[in-house]
Amino acid sequence: MLIKVNAQNDTNGNPRRGWIHYSAEGRFLGFYPEGYDDGGDVLRDIRKAEGEAYPSVNITPKEYKRLKGLVA
Repeated sequence: MLIKVNAQNDTNGNPRRGWIHYSAEGRFLGFYPEGYDDGGDVLRDIRKAEGEAYPSVNITPKEYKRLKGLVA
């Protein structure tokens, strides 16, 4: 399962978005920051395998920074 997260843009106006990846059992598998490359090849492959509908949640910049520390 993938969940898209959105935080406010940073002070330079750059977006802070990413994807949290969970197993079917709810185990955390990784966090993938979404850059201008839409997350890269790894995330593109995961999105293809998981399907097309993803929940999206807004988070704080502090939570986004914490998630980035967990990059897979």
